[in-house]
Amino acid sequence: MATNELNIGPDKILAAVAEHLHQAIFASSKTESKQVFNHLNAGKTLPLLEISSSTRGSVVGTLALDSSEFVGKLNYSAFRDALASHLQQAVDKLAGEEKLNILTSEETGAILFHIPGVINIEGQFNILVSAIEQRKAGELLIKLMFINPANYETLTAASD
Repeated sequence: MATNELNIGPDKILAAVAEHLHQAIFASSKTESKQVFNHLNAGKTLPLLEISSSTRGSVVGTLALDSSEFVGKLNYSAFRDALASHLQQAVDKLAGEEKLNILTSEETGAILFHIPGVINIEGQFNILVSAIEQRKAGELLIKLMFINPANYETLTAASD
């Protein structure tokens, strides 16, 4: 990013992330989509988006996946289903101009979009959310994270 700051609201960032994730996973071929998943699932990052302003510079976003709290074995289908659920929830909130459920880290400034994408595979729930972390000026890390389903009492009770 140039020396000027590009100030983008969380709703605009979420909309851009949702659009680029849709393109990378759902609008691309199955082969390309699986390659993205395999790359992320191997712990690697991928460039996802760039937001530019002719006068203020640009911000690039890199995509990562944290599946450490996924219960079971994460495969392409489960990832795709969880992402579809998460993105649908996000798009619905944005379209309805609903308040986004955002948690912010006081230490790092990272933003967690608590818009859960829930999947149920043979009675086992898993939940996907996304977070944005500014690594340095002009660079964002967009992290898709599976979070522990035990934190959701209603899901845990429903599966018992």
